[in-house]
Amino acid sequence: MLASELYAIAAGVDIAISISTTLAIVTQRLKIEGIPTVVYTDSLSLYKYIVKLGTTKEKRLMIDIMAIRQSYERRELSEVRWIEGISNPTDAITKASPNKALEALVDTNSLTVRVQG
Repeated sequence: MLASELYAIAAGVDIAISISTTLAIVTQRLKIEGIPTVVYTDSLSLYKYIVKLGTTKEKRLMIDIMAIRQSYERRELSEVRWIEGISNPTDAITKASPNKALEALVDTNSLTVRVQG
């Protein structure tokens, strides 16, 4: 499971850095404040690997973790945050049982997401 989450976040980070690099050029030319790049994950273990310097024995996974960590250390990524499962509405799509976050989103058309990090 960690491998699929890691591959997904690595692809997302690649795209985010490409977009943020282009946005940085535009914001510099317009002389406006830059737009931070924030990465969110609902995987606590992946969050700990990236932010808290965790390690894994699988070499291929370690390469991707180190690449994301390096982007974070170089400030290409402003922040890496973890979304708690209770407030994550997408968990209802990937898990067998629905959670209260999706229910609240449908009922109230608003969402409160609890983020750590």
